[in-house]
Amino acid sequence: MTTKNLNYYLHLKWSYTIEQASDNGEDYFIIRVNELPGVCTDAKTIEEGMKEIKDALRASIKLYLKQGDPIPEPINKEAYKGNIAYRTSSDRHYLLAKAAKQMHKSVSKALDAIVDAGLDHLRLGNRS
Repeated sequence: MTTKNLNYYLHLKWSYTIEQASDNGEDYFIIRVNELPGVCTDAKTIEEGMKEIKDALRASIKLYLKQGDPIPEPINKEAYKGNIAYRTSSDRHYLLAKAAKQMHKSVSKALDAIVDAGLDHLRLGNRS
């Protein structure tokens, strides 16, 4: 069994969201740890921000451990094989088939495109 200590958590593959922002004509970057709500920083450069977010991540994990709180872990992308059992209503299935035909795609490919658009809308589009 792996001991889940600070070192364990620091070596997980955390994912980040980087947004560019501006305030009073000053450009900067906001960097967030996706798996840990509230853990974020801002900096003038991405390089500076990535260093600072690592410091914020370390401090956050230390606090979780000190308080004995469960720490959300990144999702292991390799655990997903691409097979989803999806049940829906006959009406939705019909509409999906109709959309697929209009898109000149199979129902599976049309569903992928629709899900991609929804994920992008939710800002979950970075699937790498």
